[in-house]
Amino acid sequence: MSFKEQLSREQIRTLPLRDAIAIGEHTVARAAIALMRTHSLGCAVIVDSGCRPQGIFNEQSIIRMLMAGVSLDTTAISAFADPNLGIVRATDPILSAWQAVVDQGHRFLCVTDDEGYLIGLTGQRGLAEYVCDCYAKQIAVQRLGSAPWMLQREGA
Repeated sequence: MSFKEQLSREQIRTLPLRDAIAIGEHTVARAAIALMRTHSLGCAVIVDSGCRPQGIFNEQSIIRMLMAGVSLDTTAISAFADPNLGIVRATDPILSAWQAVVDQGHRFLCVTDDEGYLIGLTGQRGLAEYVCDCYAKQIAVQRLGSAPWMLQREGA
């Protein structure tokens, strides 16, 4: 089976999903940033009262806020939410997530159930982990802290 066929057959639910930070549109930026730091995550998902994704607040949003000179303590994140929200269903093929990342440039993707409720996040990192798991024997990894392999070999 080719890699593309495998991406077409497996569902997004098999990817390593990260817990999403779900916040309301009126959350102030400093509170959202604190949650992002606490959870080591580069985004927070703006959800409605039913926990359906409405927008995403990410590092680029923070940069836009700082460039605009607004207060992080009083400005709601909805004013600077990234309009480029990527949403995929857990039952969609992994290929749809792959295309959203590669073709549409999404870093993060909101994963929803079939009713549209947020269940997690995936994206560049989830797809990279998937590829590493699928091809673990073919991907050479270097131990952390070791010298690069080309410096360890003898000769020219």
